[in-house]
Amino acid sequence: MNIGIIGAGLSGIVAARELARHGHTVELIEKSRSVGGRLATRRIGDGKADHGAVYFTVRGEELKQDVADWKTKGWVKVWYADPYPRYVAVDGMNTLAKRLSDGLTVHLNERAETVTTRDGQVSVQTDVTTRQYDRLLITSPLPQTLDLLTDFAVDAALRELTYAPTFVGLFEFRSEIAIGPDGILDTDLAPGLLKVINNRQKGISATELVSVYMDESWSEEWYERANEDTLREIERLLQTVTGSAVIQSRQLKRWRYAQATDVWNGPYYPLRDEPIFLAGDVFLEPDDASGRTRFESAYVSGIRVAEAMR
Repeated sequence: MNIGIIGAGLSGIVAARELARHGHTVELIEKSRSVGGRLATRRIGDGKADHGAVYFTVRGEELKQDVADWKTKGWVKVWYADPYPRYVAVDGMNTLAKRLSDGLTVHLNERAETVTTRDGQVSVQTDVTTRQYDRLLITSPLPQTLDLLTDFAVDAALRELTYAPTFVGLFEFRSEIAIGPDGILDTDLAPGLLKVINNRQKGISATELVSVYMDESWSEEWYERANEDTLREIERLLQTVTGSAVIQSRQLKRWRYAQATDVWNGPYYPLRDEPIFLAGDVFLEPDDASGRTRFESAYVSGIRVAEAMR
């Protein structure tokens, strides 16, 4: 079959790899300039800073086997354990996404605009061209996915799932600083601060780059404010951790759909009587004890939807 996948984040990449392994022709459509979605890393000067997923943990056997292979290849490593190992990608989380997507057909900087079906075929109109498929998988955040499916019947409960935004401030320091023993602080922080990460201590940056993650309520409150005002306030809060250490550059990343506030009870969603499937980190297996979106839920969703589509 000829299969299209909208969204080249982890779920889309994992599904594409599985479908291609079973002999299908697969291509991914990605609106950004790189694969990975929230497996995001930014170069700043001579350093790197993750500004999406901070790390990932492993519970299930399927991911455990793949992670063992990735460790052997030198793609991932254990950052620290508390009490379970926190894995990070060598050279940044986006590098892992690029390695996993190596060999796949990916159309970058291409935005899907409409989806239609006719005679069992799916047509995707993008801002570049029209693409035809036997089956389509959509893995973008649900609000963006549902914008493409306004003319299709979708479970009302799925349309009611909501997302919270997150701000991430990226700060380059002039001299070395320590953020806790392992490069992360996520407790006893000033209100609004969720996590503070030193990417040098994390092992991905040659320079002193700190990623500051703001919590959901703070990000919601500040989302419509000017970027400069928002960045200035994040810096003020960061200084409760770093004191008078000199900051020489600062950047802001806003994730509109950073974290789903609800989840779907099932690892994927097939549209009734249509060759279209939905997947992503919001789609959890019924026995998922964590009940929250994360790296592994995106991975498992990609595996399960590929099994259903092939």
